[in-house]
Amino acid sequence: MNQERLIPESELREAVRAVLAEMLGVGNAPIGGKRQWYDTKDAYELLGLDSPEQLREAVRGGLLRVGCEVRDRRKPNASKPRYQFNIPKCQKRLAERPEKRWHT
Repeated sequence: MNQERLIPESELREAVRAVLAEMLGVGNAPIGGKRQWYDTKDAYELLGLDSPEQLREAVRGGLLRVGCEVRDRRKPNASKPRYQFNIPKCQKRLAERPEKRWHT
């Protein structure tokens, strides 16, 4: 049975690869041209902070929340976290009034 493809197989493979990379949080290929998740070393600058430590402190202090604005991508059995930050969500959280941040 010979079926005509709507897109070439190579393009289909690349699209699937990009979707899987985004879902797994690996690679630098954005979907839809806009990357959202960044490692600490890149995220602090994008958020206008002075150091990666300020970003880590925001997580430790509860300002930025793991599971909301932050995801922990550490390897199994690793004790040290490897955070990734969703820049649009972090910007929204940081822009909230302080009294509102602690009630959500």
